[in-house]
Amino acid sequence: MTTHPAPSTQRVSRASIQRWLLSRQPAPPPDLATKLAASVESAPDAALAGDRIAAVMGSLGTWLLGVAIERQRDAQDDAPPAGSSRDASAAAPDGGHRAHDTSDAPPAGSGPGQSAAALDLLAADAFLTYAFEAASEERDDVAALASHLLAQVHA
Repeated sequence: MTTHPAPSTQRVSRASIQRWLLSRQPAPPPDLATKLAASVESAPDAALAGDRIAAVMGSLGTWLLGVAIERQRDAQDDAPPAGSSRDASAAAPDGGHRAHDTSDAPPAGSGPGQSAAALDLLAADAFLTYAFEAASEERDDVAALASHLLAQVHA
């Protein structure tokens, strides 16, 4: 009779993920490093469910991708409808020229919400990249990890 070892029930801890991230060379830029660390701390326990760094990094990446998508949906829901008073300059009789100077105004579609979404996407990308780096270090099946992560994204 052949016995198989029981699956590991040991989970990767937040602290071990933080240590692994700090060991990366070259280190990520400071804003990204801060976002990665904050994401590890704020991630739901389900995103840390795993016994391998590669799996957890991938889960963190797909979780954060979902956060970025949700942030984008919320921003679109909060956008004024076309033709509303906030978009009145487009229908102005003078062809939309405003009476006040807007040269210092941020471009349309930019601002704190957009930069936060961009940082979410950048951090999600970093986690997913780190997942494959960790898989290589842990000698995991990279193709299986890719399939697993694609299934998570589609779920």
